[in-house]
Amino acid sequence: MEEQRFTFGDLKNILVNRVGVPEPLVTDNPNLTFEDLGLDSLAIVELQLAIQQKYGIAIADHETVHIKTLGGSIEFTNRRIGEKEAKDAGPH
Repeated sequence: MEEQRFTFGDLKNILVNRVGVPEPLVTDNPNLTFEDLGLDSLAIVELQLAIQQKYGIAIADHETVHIKTLGGSIEFTNRRIGEKEAKDAGPH
């Protein structure tokens, strides 16, 4: 099974096409915060739901409170995808 990766492009696609952030605002600066993009808590929930649906992972609401930057969200999502893949693979 091929390993999934959550990339900046994936994040940008969700932010622009599902959350409604104007594309020019979403730069590939990993330190760019969701606050910089003007996202409110409802937009963060929409982002969370989109990621959960696309990658089949669970993200608890209390976990998203600490994720403030684009880079942080990419790292968190990839870590969670890796955990899911390891669990799905099970013992060999």
